Amino acid sequence: MKLRHLWTTLCLLLLPIPLLAQEAQSLGIGSAATASPMGIFSIIWNPSVLAEPEGVDTAWEIASGFSAFDTSNSGSPIIHFVPNDALGASQDPISRFQQYQGLFAVRYLNAAGGVLWNQELDYLSSQGALQFFHDRDNNSIGAGSSYSLNYQQTTQQVANLVISYGMPLPLGSLQMFSVGGSLKYHDGLQYEQTSIDGNFTQGSSPVTFTRTTSSSGLGLSIDLGFFTKLSDALQAGLMLENLQSNFNWQAQQQSYVLNQTNGAESPVGSPTNVTVAAPFPYTTKLGLAMSPPEKNIALETEVSWFLHQTRWRVGMQRYYPEANLVVRLGTFSDQVSNQQMWTFGAGYLIKNFNVDLSFLTRSIPDLQNSIALGGALDAEVRF
Repeated sequence: MKLRHLWTTLCLLLLPIPLLAQEAQSLGIGSAATASPMGIFSIIWNPSVLAEPEGVDTAWEIASGFSAFDTSNSGSPIIHFVPNDALGASQDPISRFQQYQGLFAVRYLNAAGGVLWNQELDYLSSQGALQFFHDRDNNSIGAGSSYSLNYQQTTQQVANLVISYGMPLPLGSLQMFSVGGSLKYHDGLQYEQTSIDGNFTQGSSPVTFTRTTSSSGLGLSIDLGFFTKLSDALQAGLMLENLQSNFNWQAQQQSYVLNQTNGAESPVGSPTNVTVAAPFPYTTKLGLAMSPPEKNIALETEVSWFLHQTRWRVGMQRYYPEANLVVRLGTFSDQVSNQQMWTFGAGYLIKNFNVDLSFLTRSIPDLQNSIALGGALDAEVRF
């Protein structure tokens, strides 16, 4: 039993959470946004960029963005994903990650604030657990059937209030150097986690598991960012995300037992009050952005260190000033499916308004059979 607990714990620790975009501008360049001039959206990507004066001739800016992403390592098209599709796949365990995010922000000069809403699904299941669920749902658990159960599913919704500020600092011969920070207040709205492990053998000892639920969570996190213009064509950014973070769910935990004959679930005893510590993981991101003079092209690259993993992201933007258009292309390796993702985007830009649309996929042009899909939309107004 201890080995099975260890298996589940290790899988949960290694289950990575993708570093995704909250809006279309960053998604279009593969989220390689640490050193890119993101304007108001810098409150998420690097608050020190708020001090960047280039292209800013208005005091106020209001923006909103939305993104969605869904991926798994089952090898099945994500839009058709159900647990039965993953049964018998070459992967064990099966992982799935789903995320929806929405952002509304207001900026005044070098200061900005906003609300980020985030909903996530983290799914992890062994092939043994998938087979058990399949047989239980079809009333086909035979006499003496045995299953190794290692399963966890977590869903959560969190609203985050973000307050950011960027400040330029004189530093030698550099054209510009700035530092910025973000204070993030986390308000947990909903949380549910189901954890099952152990061996289920028909007619043998029952298996007990837990389900934890909450509608109340609170926490604070701090980001620190640095930005510098090394030359007219080259700029760099460093982001220390969740440099300090704490977040706790005040939850209730209920035990359940699986019926020895048919595997049906029944509650055991009364629920107990528990505190679930879920601090946001520390991430270091280093980015470069290159803009050759008078070429209307920007190239972005970024490396991040996250949960003992190193990830690269690359993006490109091509501007067409005469048409007030920008097109974007990016790529990164998805941490769940371990496949290369491709992102595409376009934006319409005028002096006081712009709107952007982006999407990402694994399979081109056959999007219907992609193992990962996502998209984002945002708009900004300046005055």
